[in-house]
Amino acid sequence: MLFKLHPDTPKFQVFVLLNQELIYFLNKSIKQKTFGKGLFSRKLVGRACWSNVKSSPEKNNLTRDKFQKLFENLKSETEATREQLHRIVVDNQDLSSFFLTPNPALLDFLHPNTFEAFKVLAAHLYGATKDLQPIIDAGGGVNIHRHFEAFRLGTLNGNICKACGMGQLAPFRANIGVENQWRADYDHQLCKSKYPLFAVHPDNLIPLCDVCNQDAKKAKNLFVAEDTSLRYSFYPFSEEANSYVSLTIENLRDPSPIVKVEWNTREGRLVNKLDTWDDVYEIKNRAEGHFSNIEQIIENEIDPTEFDDFQQQVQRRTRSISERTLKSKPWAYWYHKFFCELDSIHEDDKVAFWERSRFFHKIAEEGAFYILNQTNSPS
Repeated sequence: MLFKLHPDTPKFQVFVLLNQELIYFLNKSIKQKTFGKGLFSRKLVGRACWSNVKSSPEKNNLTRDKFQKLFENLKSETEATREQLHRIVVDNQDLSSFFLTPNPALLDFLHPNTFEAFKVLAAHLYGATKDLQPIIDAGGGVNIHRHFEAFRLGTLNGNICKACGMGQLAPFRANIGVENQWRADYDHQLCKSKYPLFAVHPDNLIPLCDVCNQDAKKAKNLFVAEDTSLRYSFYPFSEEANSYVSLTIENLRDPSPIVKVEWNTREGRLVNKLDTWDDVYEIKNRAEGHFSNIEQIIENEIDPTEFDDFQQQVQRRTRSISERTLKSKPWAYWYHKFFCELDSIHEDDKVAFWERSRFFHKIAEEGAFYILNQTNSPS
């Protein structure tokens, strides 16, 4: 994560309750011989899960059926295995500890059919069961739309993606109620397809921008690299990458200057986490790609008229930026680093860059003027 989450970030109580119900079910499944109501708690959530079957009028049905499928597979396992599964889920509720000493093979002891049934149930709890009205009522009446609006309050996390600092979580529309506002998808830091025990864990679900969640991360494993080696990752509630990122501008005198993103630390575990962050969200490729046309960035951002104006405006953009701006303005963090680096470059290089960019800008303007004249001239 580029920025850690605000310490007062509210937990989504529906996830808290569903996670508790899942643990309750796994505990009851150790000894109980047949599938029945006794596997579920007598609370609103347990009753809602039991009542949600194929014949239910609720549109998000089948919750009971998914629990039953897992139960049937668990009965084919030994009692010791069922006890082990329950104990592992209970012992790994503190995700900060899991991030400190990750174990990607946590559920490898389960039979593939049992793991698949667990995965299907987990996906259903997140995708459908969370929207059942009795469960929302049990969670204080706060559905996922209202939780998202609380999450992105300006005084808390704001509307800028914490993973990249580049995109908005979701556009806010005037004259639209909370229930109909667009919202960001909740990313499973530990993807539910590989870690179904965390599918509705409230600390595992974080709203991210579409690019981070859908285009870059998808179902990547935070703790397993492409070569299958173990790796480490930032814990979103207490760790952040922003202090360890450096941005440099290379070949400023050339026709195509290059912006490079690097790490400013050599500490092994920290570099490993930074590399994971980069691999999962494609941070370097996205940032370097965005700054691939430096002249256009400068024109769009400060549009200087002469070299002195260029110098002054670059210096002005090096002033420290407020936390409020970082939470509300896309790319604010990255532009600040860019202008700080541009300001630090030797003046001779900046003069050469300015003269070259003005020369090509003039040629482009003359070319456009010529084309327009040819188009508008009588045939």
